[in-house]
Amino acid sequence: MKLKKIFAAITAAAAILTSSSLTAMALEDGEATYCFDTADKLADWQTYGSTAETGFALDQTTVYSKNGEGCIAVSENSAGNISEAYGGAYISSETLGLPNFGGCTISMSVMLNSGAAANIENFSLFCDGMIWLETPIIDINSNEWTEVTLTIPENAENPRAGFTIPTFGVYSGEIVYIDDFAVTTSDGTVISNVGDYKAKTVSSTETVSTGTNIILTIILVVLILAIVGGIGLIVSSAIKRFS
Repeated sequence: MKLKKIFAAITAAAAILTSSSLTAMALEDGEATYCFDTADKLADWQTYGSTAETGFALDQTTVYSKNGEGCIAVSENSAGNISEAYGGAYISSETLGLPNFGGCTISMSVMLNSGAAANIENFSLFCDGMIWLETPIIDINSNEWTEVTLTIPENAENPRAGFTIPTFGVYSGEIVYIDDFAVTTSDGTVISNVGDYKAKTVSSTETVSTGTNIILTIILVVLILAIVGGIGLIVSSAIKRFS
């Protein structure tokens, strides 16, 4: 038993040294294991702990995204006074064809809801099983996406990875947005997207209409003709003056 505790302490210390980074190699559009652009793979995510008491929920949304069409919104509807404050959402390594997450690096991009800055005291990226490992997520904001990472030691046979309930206080509404949840194996290979990637749809409000293009083209032609005509008049006047 003592040996197990010593091993756990050493493993935890190694994890702290390797999991404190808030930045990692940027993923290209569609490369993340979970892109959250559709709700097709939300069923892979299991919840545990005080999720019912806090009204914890995961919903796919297209309002925000770091890459692709959307992300997931983490929300709560809690009156506080939770007797056993723990829990969150996770995926199983078996779902991704892995025996466990040993040697893997888990990463995700997070953005805060502008009105929830005081309600993320319990939010962390975690990996659990043989030993609990986590990266607390504190330094995030509502203006940009922040990437957080957690590197799992090779000998930590942890089969679960995910994120915890952000707060156990009184709160109702969306708290954080999560995009590009990625699992990278020890050889640097990112586990391929599970099938929830969708390229961002460019709306009509983001494109210039055909009519506008025609008008702009006409204006450009008129300006060019005016410039050419002006140059011609200047040259003609100069010739007359010196002839």
